[in-house]
Amino acid sequence: MSSFEVKAYNVALGAAPVAVGPSRSRIKGVLVYGTAAVSFTLKSGSASGETLLDLTLPSGWNDVYIPDNGILAEEGVFVSALTGTGALVTLLLG
Repeated sequence: MSSFEVKAYNVALGAAPVAVGPSRSRIKGVLVYGTAAVSFTLKSGSASGETLLDLTLPSGWNDVYIPDNGILAEEGVFVSALTGTGALVTLLLG
C-alpha cells in the first residue's frame, strides 16, 4: 500500500504552459482524453527543465499509471506542451 496522498490536477488544451501541483511531487499516473491523438510533455519545474514524461496517445480515454513510487519531479511538474483535438490531461500527483 502506498504512503503517498494522491491529488488530481486538470490541464485542458489551449491552456498556457503551466506548473501543476506542489513544488516537489511524484507523478503517479496520467488520465488523458482527446477526440484525436494527444501529445504532451511534462518537465521538471519549468519549460527548460528536464523532460520527465513525453507521450503521444490515441484518441479516446487513456490511463497511464506509473509503477512503484512514480516519477519524482524535484522542482514540480511543468506541462510544457499539450496538443490534440479536445485534449484534457489529468495528472495524478503524490
